[in-house]
Amino acid sequence: MLFDEKTVSKAKEILLNHALCDRCLGRLFASYGLGLSNALRGKSLKTVIAMETHKRIMSGDEQALKDLERLALNGGEVFQGLANQYVGKVKPKKCEVCGDTLDGLLGELVLETLKKISGIEARTFIVGVKKGSKLELKEKQIALSYGITSWESIRRELKREVGKRIQALTGLTPDFKDPELIIVIDLDQGNVKINTKPIYLSGSYVKLGRYITQMKWIGKEGRNYKYSVEESVEKIISAFRANEVVLHASGREDADARMLGSGRPIILELKEPLRRSIELREIEASGSSPPWVLLRLQGFTTSSRVRELKSTTHRKTYRVITYVEGGISEDGIKKITDTFKEIEVSQRTPSRVLRRRADLVRTRKVYDVVGQQISKEMAEFIIKCDGGLYVKELINGDNGRTNPSFSSVIEKSISVLFLDVLKHEGME
Repeated sequence: MLFDEKTVSKAKEILLNHALCDRCLGRLFASYGLGLSNALRGKSLKTVIAMETHKRIMSGDEQALKDLERLALNGGEVFQGLANQYVGKVKPKKCEVCGDTLDGLLGELVLETLKKISGIEARTFIVGVKKGSKLELKEKQIALSYGITSWESIRRELKREVGKRIQALTGLTPDFKDPELIIVIDLDQGNVKINTKPIYLSGSYVKLGRYITQMKWIGKEGRNYKYSVEESVEKIISAFRANEVVLHASGREDADARMLGSGRPIILELKEPLRRSIELREIEASGSSPPWVLLRLQGFTTSSRVRELKSTTHRKTYRVITYVEGGISEDGIKKITDTFKEIEVSQRTPSRVLRRRADLVRTRKVYDVVGQQISKEMAEFIIKCDGGLYVKELINGDNGRTNPSFSSVIEKSISVLFLDVLKHEGME
């Protein structure tokens, strides 16, 4: 026998008090009957109950007639023929959980899903159903009221049934860990929302122009700078038919500094893309703004790399052109280069960024400095140091907030005329 006497008795007790369709009854006993659908499981239980009730009627049990009337009212089609013969025609109630709409709703949800994913490029998917719907709460209340532990939620059944049909109709593969498509069903609204997995591209940007910010910078009085790296890479949105691109970078250089060499490491996050199979060389070209900003891409990556990119500090090499008030001699340059070898520098948050950053003291290391005189008042320095070091303040001292500084070592005021990032070790 498919169901034991205790299970059949419990199902009958429920049907005597609650109107349930085949699916919603079968779901309460989902642990029994391996390989059966909930609809078949529910109908099988009702069939066994109808047979047992008929047997009692034939043996002269008057209570069985009363039970039959209630079972026909709450159990639907399976009991109708028996009821017509012994108690008269009974109009069945609608299912208390789904209102007899679940079969039709399944078809509607599949059709809506197919329409919404049409035109979206993807290989894998998963189906999710929002928690806490009215239908879920109703079935939960019945299950708890009768102490049933064998039930599965309507959410689980919908995920499985919709998923099976979508797979069969589209050829998409279910992926429960990292799907490219997430189909979200809202039972209360009776609709479907499609979320597509973001695309992550690792690479770098080279900034050959000055007064170009990394991100768009709009102040109270309008734009402070006319262009940004962010605006350059935004041009790749159309290629992926995405809603948005987010630029994640390993630090940032000042707007007036060039980013040379292999560039600054970045990850581009494309949100809600409709396309995925695109040549990276094509994207590099569309995301660049020659000759000012060049985009270089290495390949596809994952979201976990974003945190690593932002939290890892790399050494950098800078080129600085300085102006020294009162002039600088070869001896002055030598004094600077001798001082700044394998030395730790203490820096309070620079005055120029205090309005947007906490006033903290940071310690960074300078590994090596090479310098040469350009003219009486000008000198060029190549500086190798930790990432996160404020190079301008290393030069000018920021009124003592950076110690030691080039300015404090030779006791002269020094200004930065030009600053370039020559090398970011994260891009070696």
